[in-house]
Parts: sequence; C-alpha cells; structure tokens
Amino acid sequence: MTAHDSQFPALSYRRDDEIDLRDIALMLLDGWKWILGSVATAVVLALVFVAVSPQSFRASTSYTPAPEGLRQLNQMPGIDYSAATTQAELELKLGSFGNLRDFIGAHPEWQSIAQAEADEQGVTLDEHLRLHYFDKLKISLPAKEGTGPHQLSLEYPESRKGAALLNDYLAWTEARYTQTLVQRASRALETAVTRNSEKMQAHLDAYQDSVNAEITRLEEQHDIHLAELDDQLQAEKNAEHKSRLERIRTLTQSEAIAQRLGIAKPTSPLELGDEGQPLSDYDDISIGTSLPLYFMGTQALAAEKEVVEQSLEEDASTPAIRDIEKKIAQLQHERRIEALQHRDDDSPFIEAYNQLRQENTLLRANRVAATDIDVVEVVNLAYRPNRPEGPGKALVLALAIVLGGMLGVMLVMCVSFGRSLKRYRVQRT
Repeated sequence: MTAHDSQFPALSYRRDDEIDLRDIALMLLDGWKWILGSVATAVVLALVFVAVSPQSFRASTSYTPAPEGLRQLNQMPGIDYSAATTQAELELKLGSFGNLRDFIGAHPEWQSIAQAEADEQGVTLDEHLRLHYFDKLKISLPAKEGTGPHQLSLEYPESRKGAALLNDYLAWTEARYTQTLVQRASRALETAVTRNSEKMQAHLDAYQDSVNAEITRLEEQHDIHLAELDDQLQAEKNAEHKSRLERIRTLTQSEAIAQRLGIAKPTSPLELGDEGQPLSDYDDISIGTSLPLYFMGTQALAAEKEVVEQSLEEDASTPAIRDIEKKIAQLQHERRIEALQHRDDDSPFIEAYNQLRQENTLLRANRVAATDIDVVEVVNLAYRPNRPEGPGKALVLALAIVLGGMLGVMLVMCVSFGRSLKRYRVQRT
C-alpha cells in the first residue's frame, strides 16, 4: 500500500482492473426487486399496447399481362398496343386517388362503409379515403424487371373486408380501362371511316368534273360535226341546183338547135339524110357513145326543160344529200352525251371510290367490344391472411420481458453505482 493509498483507503483496490462476476451476481440478487418491477412494468405496457393497437391485415392480388388479350384490339386501324403499355396504363389508374374515389362512389356498399368510418372519425370522406385507403394501397413490381407477376396489396383493419375490396377494385379498374380502350378504338375507326369518306367524295367530285369536261368536249365535237354536215348538205344542194340550172341551159340550147334543124321529135342522124340517098353515105359519121340532145326533138326538150324548171323550187334529193341528211338525223340524239347527262350515280364507274366504300364496309363490321379485350390475367385473387400484419402477441410479450429485464439490470447497476458513490464521498470527507 502506498502513501497515497493510506491517505485514501477507499481507493485501495486491485490495480489489474479485473471484474469479479460474483460481485455483479450479488449486486443483481440484491436488486431483484428492481428487476422484477421493471419486467412487470414492461409486460403491463406490452399488454396495454396489444389491447389498444388495432390489428391490421394485408391482402394482395397478383396479375400478369394477358397473352392474347389485345389481338382483336390491335386489328383496328391506327391501334398498336403492347402488353407492357396497357399494363403500365392500368397501374397508373390503380395508383390514382381519383380512380379510387370513383370506385368507392360507384359501389354504394363500399361508400356507405367508408362514409360511416369517416363520420366516426370526424373527417371528410376524401380525407378518410386518402388516409386509410389510398395510402394503404401499394403496387409491387417483380424483383427482376420484366419477369414475374405484379402485385397489388392493401393494408386494412380487421373490421374491413379488405380482400374483397381489393379484388373488386382491380376488376372494376380493368373494366373501366377496357371501356377506355374500346372508346379509343371506336374513335380510331370513325376517324378512318371519315377519312375514307372524304377521299370517296374527293374521287366522286373529281370524276364528276371529268364527266362534265367530257360532256363539254363531246358537245363541242357534236356541234362541229353537225355544222360540217350542214355545210356539206348545203353544198350538195347548191351543187344540185346549179346542176339543174346547167341542165336547163343545155336543154335550151339543144331546143334551139333542134328548131333550126327542124327536129320536132326524137330522131337519129341517119334519118336526117336526103330521100333517095344511099344510107352508105352516113357510114363514116361517128356519133360516139351518145347522141347530142337536139336529136331528142323540140317537143321532148321543151317537156324536159319544163320539168327541170319546176324542180328548181323543190328540195333537191340525191344519194349524197340523203346520206348527209341521214347522218344529221342520227346526230340529233347524241346517246353518249345523253347517258352522261342523265346518269344519277357516278360511283359504279369509279374504281378507287368502290375500293374505299368496300374498305369502309369492312371497317364498320370490324368493331371491337369490351369482351374482346383482356388487359391483365389475375394469377392469384386476394384473400384474408390467417395472421395480422406485424409481430404477434407472444412476440410482443417476449420482447417486453427481455427489454424489461435489461432495463431492470440497468436500474440495479445505476442504483449500486449511486450507493458506491455516496460511500466514496463519505470516505473522502
């Protein structure tokens, strides 16, 4: 013992800093009341916590994209959805507070339950839905992206039918989203039909313009042809009139010659010889293929001239004139122009128009219904779990005993330290 130790005997202890476990055991035995009291207090608090805190359950449903659910939808014009796209849009709606509120409003049984709970807590329905429904809703993706089903879960108290609520919410949201897809397809269909109808009308207008141009061209050709025939007819008539005048002049001259020769009746050159002269004297006379007109005699010439003069006042009619008049009569009715003018519907003659009309007919017959679309396929329906969420009662009590015991030991050590400190002060003084 050093001089310092003899001056302060309370500081006399072993310098090797070793802890004697027997001292600690004796200290804990002496403070068993503190330990027991701490454990009892922790157990009581745990029992109060278990009794007061409400038990919550968590129900979950899993789903995957339907393999062939979008085949009929993607056959619509302008529609091309992938399974991942529709699933992502569906999950956006599932995670929307507005969608959840609409679901509650569309189901009177769930609305009455939520309203009663909100009235009991003294809050509005929207506040209650956001706090006890929407905030408890969770969408879980698979651990490895792109593989495995997605999960929709809901945490709810024991008094609420959370599993049924979750199943109804998923089914209702999918049905509502399916109606949205049907409306999109209908709008795309109507847009395609309207676009085709506009093209059909454009083809029809263009064809009508071409028909009008064709009618104008044919009418002009018809008028030109008719005018040419009229000119030919008038020329033929004028020629025939001049021919008759020339015939009258010729007959007049022949009649004068016949009067000078004394030929009153039709005769021949042989008959003009002197009586008693041999006929052989006229053998050298060449009269060609026809005799001059004055050999017809004045009587015949005067009669013919009279007839020709009378015909000058009449319409001439020759084979050429009759042929031209026949053509003019035929041109009085241009059947092609009349057919084009009296046509009620030009569509049968427009190939592009008929193709578009057939396409519209097929489009209208290719409408999609909600029953033709399946966005997701439910793998597991939500059900009520056997045990509530969080630690069980036994675990809470066990933790309370352990924590109470630890707290009791700490209290004993603190009390022992305090008493030792008091003795130390007394010894120093």
